[in-house]
Amino acid sequence: MILPLRQCHYRTFIAIGFFLPIVFAFGLVARKPFPSLDPMHDGLSATPQKFPVPAWERADLFAKLPVRVRLLREKTDPGSLALAFSAATDYFVKPDLMVYWMAGNPLIGERLPEAAELLGGFDSAALPLPAEATHTNGVLVLFSLADNEIVGVSKSIQFNQPTP
Repeated sequence: MILPLRQCHYRTFIAIGFFLPIVFAFGLVARKPFPSLDPMHDGLSATPQKFPVPAWERADLFAKLPVRVRLLREKTDPGSLALAFSAATDYFVKPDLMVYWMAGNPLIGERLPEAAELLGGFDSAALPLPAEATHTNGVLVLFSLADNEIVGVSKSIQFNQPTP
């Protein structure tokens, strides 16, 4: 009884040893190519440093969060502004943290208002500001896409004003 089973197993392993590399090679040849990536929104991808001149750096914009915000200017066009954010790596564990700009002094509840304008990801090198941010007061909103919640709202600020 044991001898026929051993012979069957022996033949099966010989067949597997022969056919498995052939099936593996055929699978490699027949696989589909990787899909190409669509270009991302400008604020979500890592942008090259086009804003080399720092205007100011503040750590008091977000009252309850230890977030440092730097305002950057372009050398050739001083009216073109961008923001850079930084925080302690052990503090923020929120996934997919996005930065939004809202003009005026809106009342922000638990949901992100439709008027919020996406600037980009929190970890981006420089997030270009919209033109209205230079002549209108507004707030910055940190929003976690994964948790679908507002993480923080800044004090009202106008970016062409000098730092207090």
